Amino acid sequence: MDRAFYWRVGFIVAIALFAVWLLVPSFYYFRLPQEDRNNPEKLQAVLPSWAPGSKTKLNLGLDLQGGIHLVLGVDTDTALRQKVTHRGDQFIAWAKEKNLTGVNVVAEGMKVKVSAENKADLERFEKAAKEYWGDMHEVPADGAPGIAFAFQEQQVKYDRENAIDQALKVISNRVNAWGVTEPVIAKRGDNSILVQLPGFNDPVKAKELLGKTAQLEFKIADDETTYFNDLFEAVKKAPPEGAQLETETAEGGRTEEYLAWRGNRITRDFERVEGPGGVTLNPPYLKVMGESARKVLEELVEKTAEPKMPADREMGMECIASKIKKNACDGYRTYLLKSKTELTGEAVSEAHVAQEQGGPTSKPYVSLGFNPTGASEFERVTGDNVHRRMAIVLDKTVESAPVIQTKIAGGSAQITLGGLRPYQELMDEASVLALVLKAGALPAPVTIGEERTVGASLGPELIRKGELAVAVGMVLVVLFMAFYYRTTGMVANVALILNAILNLAAMAAFNATLTLPGIAGFVLTLGMAVDANVLINERIREELRHGKTMRAALEAGYGRAFWTIFDANVTTLAAGLVLLNYGTGPVRGFAVMLIIGICVSMFTAIVVTRAIMDWLIIGKGWNKISV
Repeated sequence: MDRAFYWRVGFIVAIALFAVWLLVPSFYYFRLPQEDRNNPEKLQAVLPSWAPGSKTKLNLGLDLQGGIHLVLGVDTDTALRQKVTHRGDQFIAWAKEKNLTGVNVVAEGMKVKVSAENKADLERFEKAAKEYWGDMHEVPADGAPGIAFAFQEQQVKYDRENAIDQALKVISNRVNAWGVTEPVIAKRGDNSILVQLPGFNDPVKAKELLGKTAQLEFKIADDETTYFNDLFEAVKKAPPEGAQLETETAEGGRTEEYLAWRGNRITRDFERVEGPGGVTLNPPYLKVMGESARKVLEELVEKTAEPKMPADREMGMECIASKIKKNACDGYRTYLLKSKTELTGEAVSEAHVAQEQGGPTSKPYVSLGFNPTGASEFERVTGDNVHRRMAIVLDKTVESAPVIQTKIAGGSAQITLGGLRPYQELMDEASVLALVLKAGALPAPVTIGEERTVGASLGPELIRKGELAVAVGMVLVVLFMAFYYRTTGMVANVALILNAILNLAAMAAFNATLTLPGIAGFVLTLGMAVDANVLINERIREELRHGKTMRAALEAGYGRAFWTIFDANVTTLAAGLVLLNYGTGPVRGFAVMLIIGICVSMFTAIVVTRAIMDWLIIGKGWNKISV
């Protein structure tokens, strides 16, 4: 035997030992109880010191270990409307900078409408809009005075695609920060995202994390207005259809009026706050209790002719936490906020849960850190609004509205979670909120279009069936090769066992996910592995019939069969790459297993079996081998 032969054998043995070493974490993983398998720390604790890390293991897909399957719809129209509103703010800022005091800018739907008191100002604005904002074009103003602008069609298409891509990235960040093993997150159609969370069985928490748009805004409250008091008085005089004005004796013996409407109770109240210059203010607010409180409140504001909500103001609502249902609101209370957003979540660089100082009654809160630009802007806003309330608005709901006591430098703030709720509930909400803010804000709201929970009992049942399929497939192949090809068949069987080990080791090394279609791909590659040996054995038989010696027949058989095997496998490999590139979920699982199997099969069928045959014929001197 020459030196090259021993190098080949050494290489094969090294590959085999390395593969077994890679499978050690998977061996310990399947010995853990079901509930501990997705905890990397538990797995790492039982691994030997010489074994690879806990991440180098076979991961089971959603169909094998259970979990959650969601399809999220991204509301790209909302993202576009927000961009139009932002562009309207830019128009207003430009007009103010150029002293165009007679220009009026209103963002409505997908258009920004501009009117002016004199024609010269309007023409000047029109010229500037075309010069500075080339991504917009002039459109019909729908009968309104002045001109209107909308984004170019190409820009709209780009913004929609960008909203989907950004949502995909944000959801990936949130899931990865959550620690879910091998999730599947992919585009589905034009405006949907597929999310599969293997091993995770809490759909409520999953929807809470993935559905939060986390649109964080800081807005200044208007506490010097009487709008909500005027609104309540107007409703008293002309109540909506079906509404009734009732009274009751409240605490302290005072009489309290409230409006009963559509199963909800609307109450007017006042609160005492310190305003600018230290002046005490008593801003009115409305409190609505009932199942449809938020919708009822919005309809009340919309349907009341007078007073109208000021154009530069908006209603903010704070949740009144339920004392019975977790993460639910019994009602809402109102704030009148300035429409202008002073700061957004894009300025946030860090978010984590912190604890108030104050003993056993202290509560958790979310501490925010701003990036340099955000810190500078936050300092300016707090300096300009001392003794005013700043509402911290998350997803259109006011989380808290603290009074700015002094200018805040240093680039930090905190969100205090309201409501007299249990400590653990507040801690859970703070943890999710911090994670969402840190992972980033979704560019648009998302809705749950499809939801499916794969039970934990289904996974083990499928695994047992998959194991049975693999075992039956291997036994049938081994028996066929042994009976039909005798010695060369047994050589192929040795290579087949090594093939199975190398396939699983490769999946563990690449941290790939084993799915039910993946098991199908695995069984298929086992058959393909011996298919190459069938071709080689038939070629050797032909050479022996022509009177060649065993050694010469071996050389010719492997040489003539190589290109046939190579061509067939390259064609299948190309198909696997196409499936991997364009497929999702189960299709990708099948493609991964197929590609790994083809590469391993080429190695075991040509290199491993050839080394064994060389050892038998040259090393052992066997001149006759049953083929």
